[in-house]
Amino acid sequence: MKNLLIFFFFINFTSFGQIHTKVYGLELDSIQKWVKQKPAYFKYLQRKFLKTNLDEDELVLLYYGSAFLPDYNPKKASKEIEKMTELMGNMDFEAGLKTGEILLKKYPVEARLYMLLGYAAKKTGDEKKSEFYYKKYGDLLRVALYSGNGKDFDSAFVVRSTSDEYLIINQKNLELLSQEVRYHNQIPFDKMTLAPKNYPDKKQNVYFNIYLPLFVAQHKTYKDIQKEAIIKFKIDTTKLHQKYIPKK
Repeated sequence: MKNLLIFFFFINFTSFGQIHTKVYGLELDSIQKWVKQKPAYFKYLQRKFLKTNLDEDELVLLYYGSAFLPDYNPKKASKEIEKMTELMGNMDFEAGLKTGEILLKKYPVEARLYMLLGYAAKKTGDEKKSEFYYKKYGDLLRVALYSGNGKDFDSAFVVRSTSDEYLIINQKNLELLSQEVRYHNQIPFDKMTLAPKNYPDKKQNVYFNIYLPLFVAQHKTYKDIQKEAIIKFKIDTTKLHQKYIPKK
């Protein structure tokens, strides 16, 4: 992370204290500002990731920076990925693989999608492709997995999608016993009570910072609904206060 911290200092990005969340020593505010100014760079990281490996710094920027791009929509991604899981559930792994690879063009930073692609490729006998997708899955999940230790609010895992929470739980071979949303310093967290599989008495609380999927993604969804309503009902926005009007 040393190179990344130096780079952020060099380009003079500063935090505005709006999100109050640090990840790998960086404020999400700083990453958000960079995405706003240089969105093409983060699109470039997505394209590069689909073809080759990224270094540690690039993976962090890809994982968190992509959440501030206009097409970030983990809820929609999860819904579309279910189409792939249905095909695989019916043992049609070739169709599942084909569907998943189409979805990659829309959702190149969904860890769960790479995991499913790795499994589907393995079931179709394509070991090389399976290894490639599993490597991508591991790269993305590792960013979230090492973003914290989950022991409290300040050391929570910072995830870009709620599906990554469950991937981390599975990675640690834990079982979910209960779950609730808690707020700390105006930031939403998933507080999960977990236990090792086969040892339900050894309970532990694990915290996930869900600011990105809960606030950033839903805020965008709300603005999209506003835009659709304005167009559908032919609302004359000139008569409304500009503060409440989303940009068309």
